[in-house]
Amino acid sequence: MTTLTRKQFLHSSVAALAAGLAPSFALPNSKREAASDAVLTDAIVLTMDADRRAYRSGYVWLRGDRIHRVGAMRELGELPAGIERRSLRNRLVMPGLVNCHTHLSNGILRGIYDEMPLDVWFAKGMWPVLDGLDAGAAEAAADLSLLELMCTGVTTTTSGEIPAAHPDMIDAVLTAVERSGIRAVVSRIAMDSADESGAAQYIPPAYRDKPGFAADEVRRLQKRFNSNRVRVGPEALGVLRCTPEMIHAMHAVAVESGSLFTMHAASSQDERDESRRRFGHGSITELERLGVLGPKTLLAHAIWLDDQEIGVLAERGTGLSHNPVSNAYYASGIARLSQLLSAGVRVGVGVDGASTNNSQNLWESAKMAMLFQKQQLEQASFGSAELALELLTRGGAAALHMENEIGSLESGKRADLIVIDIDRPALAPAQTIISNLVYSNDPWAVRDVYVDGELVVRDGSHLRLRQDTVVRSAQQALASVLARSGLDDYLAKRSRWRWQ
Repeated sequence: MTTLTRKQFLHSSVAALAAGLAPSFALPNSKREAASDAVLTDAIVLTMDADRRAYRSGYVWLRGDRIHRVGAMRELGELPAGIERRSLRNRLVMPGLVNCHTHLSNGILRGIYDEMPLDVWFAKGMWPVLDGLDAGAAEAAADLSLLELMCTGVTTTTSGEIPAAHPDMIDAVLTAVERSGIRAVVSRIAMDSADESGAAQYIPPAYRDKPGFAADEVRRLQKRFNSNRVRVGPEALGVLRCTPEMIHAMHAVAVESGSLFTMHAASSQDERDESRRRFGHGSITELERLGVLGPKTLLAHAIWLDDQEIGVLAERGTGLSHNPVSNAYYASGIARLSQLLSAGVRVGVGVDGASTNNSQNLWESAKMAMLFQKQQLEQASFGSAELALELLTRGGAAALHMENEIGSLESGKRADLIVIDIDRPALAPAQTIISNLVYSNDPWAVRDVYVDGELVVRDGSHLRLRQDTVVRSAQQALASVLARSGLDDYLAKRSRWRWQ
């Protein structure tokens, strides 16, 4: 295999997906609050609807798993007898956040790959870690990711998982997803390239799926896990790591099942250049040639696009997950967010996995989306906190092609919403609360989280997951993974400080 630079290696999507591991458990006999009529009153309400209605003093009426009514307090009137009223003075209510891209099984790997040298990546950091991603480790990692996502306001997430070496790994992740109560789209990632011309492209034989097997595995998972909140879909990792046969096979499963079809695309200059060398054009143009772009396709990253490709994405109604923090983590580039939005592309925001963005803080990703774009355009006037909040909610819903169900507080939509304490120091003063939500960025100001009208996080505590158990299981799992991969010795020697 030919040699390559660290930057070239880190830009490969397989390197960026090195997975995470560990077991954990739900809160035994946790009390799940029944979804019934309840009216949240006296709050600042951001609807995120098409008219961008917002109320300084408003209410949200929940009926079962749906939103019944939303409006100003002066319009509420007297409530019928027996309906619960929850006064939320000094609170803000808005739609739950939509995270368009992560890898839940990466949950315990935050900090492991910081500035890791290339030789360590090859020897211990990539495939040995993936080899250790058994079901118990993946479940613990997923619990940790889900705990952070949900307690900071995410009610819908996507996640891509690589189960080739351990087929039951994705079952464990989906079990954690079910237990958490989140709304989720989980994709089974497949790859089959036999290209061994360079280390960044190399895929060990154990990770090369057969198209028919990968498709059947998606169908199996759909049959077992699909529900009102959870949907399983197929993912072909990328145009450089999947044959056309694999891409077509996975897309066909999405079409037949009505699920989302996901891919990583145009995530680095190296990918763009290699795509041009192989196909004579960029990754997006190749996906258009293969016929897999469309109104139920979601692409992650999409950094290196030309004007024509942006136009194609808009015309096809393809969704994009903009992941500014993970893109910066590996110096992959700054996506053309301004042009994407101007063209009418469906864009949401994603955190990516903990191995490529140590935090699962979606608020931070939205802030960076604004700041990086200002820097790239040399235009401080670009964007706004309002735009960032729209990307976090209605934008993400549109990218996932779920805008008829989630993303705004409107009558008939799913009762997915969050309650934020605006009296916290980072969010004061209240006169600039919209700016403060994004640019001051206090994710733990989220106090309550509802999914389908069910209160799953109350006063900052998850009602289905016990934090101490999740954290302890994650620590135990990481210790095991580090020992098996030899990374424990590497981490011990990495620091220049004199630990005693």
